[in-house]
Amino acid sequence: MRIALKVSRLVLALIAAQTLAFAAWAQAGTGGHMLDGTRVEWRYNNSEATMRVSFAEGLGQYEWIAGRRAGNSDTDIPYSAREISPNIFLMSWVQADRPDFITMIFDFNAMTIATTGLIGFDQADYRFLFMDGVINTVER
Repeated sequence: MRIALKVSRLVLALIAAQTLAFAAWAQAGTGGHMLDGTRVEWRYNNSEATMRVSFAEGLGQYEWIAGRRAGNSDTDIPYSAREISPNIFLMSWVQADRPDFITMIFDFNAMTIATTGLIGFDQADYRFLFMDGVINTVER
């Protein structure tokens, strides 16, 4: 029962973060590019999936470096980020060509990441994404 309650609270927190990020993205002039000059690499829990993301000049890029999506990448993705607590950042981007809406919470204190997303949000069969992981390296 306690585990179910913890999972429910985590899911609610991630949904709230996704909603806040979407609202921030939808409002012109909100957020910023506080992650410019940052490169982060992490591995998602319970998975071989390892990802590397970097930010520069208001654009993000990623590459899957291990797991079944290894080799997949994208560049020049406009992003928005803000520091929501000391050394904890909320970041969102929309990959319009897919279309996917992704939100990540980088906790550089605890070296953890939480990712939520609406994958294929313009399709009837869109799906939600909820993943978390451990950050291996951060370069700022």
